[in-house]
Amino acid sequence: MSIELISSLEADVRYFAADRFFPDHKFKEFLGRQMDAKEIVSFDCCLYEMHEIESQDSPLSPDTQQIIAVILRPDLEPVGYMEARGFTFCGYDLVEEETLISAITDYGGGFDSIPYEKLTEFGLLPTYKDAVLTQLALVEEESDEPHAYCTVCEVWRKLV
Repeated sequence: MSIELISSLEADVRYFAADRFFPDHKFKEFLGRQMDAKEIVSFDCCLYEMHEIESQDSPLSPDTQQIIAVILRPDLEPVGYMEARGFTFCGYDLVEEETLISAITDYGGGFDSIPYEKLTEFGLLPTYKDAVLTQLALVEEESDEPHAYCTVCEVWRKLV
């Protein structure tokens, strides 16, 4: 793959310097459902401190713990070049774009349409198909709830 092509593909990736989030009993009580994730990696701005950075090579503050890479409205398959750059694929999030709040992690388990039993070790949906089917179910089953109208996000992370 040429450098020009990779650069144009990367234009769709947004990078964030972020803290890490390990769910405690309070979070699990708030969620009201069983989530087996030992660590949550999400595009939810309410879970941890996140600051958008220009690229994965941007200077980071000393307290940055990870870089989150997010692709809004991704293709069917995870983008392979992210792995080559040292990122780990974490799964798919469903995020309300206006507020950057995840339907998976920030609604107290209020959406029955989310298959919590399928979530990855990072608390995200494992496949694009699962994300789209859940997105459609949210709109159909929770149509009165404005937070049910979410965008599929592909989420990667690199520990620093």
